[in-house]
Amino acid sequence: MSEIPLSVVPRQQTQRITDYRDEALSRDGFVVAWPPQRYWKNAESQFVDQSPPLHLYFHIPFCLQRCRYCFFKIGILSENSYAVRERYVDALCQEIAQVSEQQGIRGRRVQSIYFGGGTPSVLQPEQLARIKASIEQHFTLDDPEFVFEIEPVTFNDRLIDGLSELGVNRMSFGIQSFDDRVVALTGRHDTEAKNCAAIERALASGAVVNIDLLSGLEGETMDSWQHSVNRAIELGVHAVTVYKLELYSNAHYMDDIRAGALDLPDDEQEMRFARWGIDRLRDQGYAPSTYFTFTKGGAFPQRHIISRWRGEDLYGFGASAFGTLGGVARQNLSEIDEYLTCVEKGASPVQRVMQLSSADHMLRDVVMGMKTTRIDLAQYQQRHGLNLAWALQEDIKVLEQKGLLHHTSNAIELSAEGVIYGDYCGRYLGAALRRVMTGNSRPIKA
Repeated sequence: MSEIPLSVVPRQQTQRITDYRDEALSRDGFVVAWPPQRYWKNAESQFVDQSPPLHLYFHIPFCLQRCRYCFFKIGILSENSYAVRERYVDALCQEIAQVSEQQGIRGRRVQSIYFGGGTPSVLQPEQLARIKASIEQHFTLDDPEFVFEIEPVTFNDRLIDGLSELGVNRMSFGIQSFDDRVVALTGRHDTEAKNCAAIERALASGAVVNIDLLSGLEGETMDSWQHSVNRAIELGVHAVTVYKLELYSNAHYMDDIRAGALDLPDDEQEMRFARWGIDRLRDQGYAPSTYFTFTKGGAFPQRHIISRWRGEDLYGFGASAFGTLGGVARQNLSEIDEYLTCVEKGASPVQRVMQLSSADHMLRDVVMGMKTTRIDLAQYQQRHGLNLAWALQEDIKVLEQKGLLHHTSNAIELSAEGVIYGDYCGRYLGAALRRVMTGNSRPIKA
């Protein structure tokens, strides 16, 4: 998934986590990283342990078109923008070399690689090959999952061949909708026919294929939403991700809303879309591997994102990219030109960091762990020395009574209903754990 720019914070994330147990049940407020980036501080180099596996993220902040719901910091490319992309690729390769030496991680085993954006598929195969060669020069590839986000209009035979040669084994298409009317209202030029053709070509390549769908877009109806979900299933993709539309201040949607010129589906309508889509996917044999991604038979989980949420080392390269390495969370400069200038001078582009404490790790493993639908209680106790089910027994009971959790001797798991409220459950339990750790626990009313 793409990185959120420094200047953008959802309304719900302006609250402290200690407020969330008092929050009304809601699907709003996508949790991107824990702790939230607003607490990170100025960057300093840190050396880390060589032994754990490593995951790499590469942010490509360019697109051919800006979707009206988009809030990311991106640059819109023209046909003659090859030089711009070349400069960015050079900077990525230089950053790889700098980071591998400065952070003491040269030669680390890499278990997953993710190219996100923006639109990574605007890069040419030879540019991608240069980045891959730099990765191989400075790290050790350990049969990695290699994920690549694709814009269907860029997916030609040359790119297909290039991705196969690179070892890309998982492709993700941000389709959002298969309804041409809904797509046109977002400002995109995709069509159902073009999208289906691209997805079929990707499936024929042998890669695992994921489709993103976005509930709550302008013009969405139950008929159009059902069409999109059914089309994804009919195509036979390995995974379908169902996101809820989130509104941010710098999206074109917000300009129209302020002007009274846009009427989006309300929360009740969006909830009906989400419930129908999730139920339909389950009926067709798709099971949740995270609280918003459903995979065929429960197979084909995305190693990269699950590993990140479980706290494994991840280094993010490129403008606005973030990750956590050796217990230190980092995020790069978000302005593209500023990032490029910094790297070209040989300086670190990291803008802010946060040294995670033991408490931060404990909280992170709850808040982000619920995004994977399940927290293994034995693993949590082994890692942190805390019987989580005992410490949060009253809070778990409340969520069980709401029908959001199942609690066994082995795990805390999201229920079918809880999958719809995955981030809410994580924030709720995180708030409860913080109160326990700070001695501010209080009785809870169901």
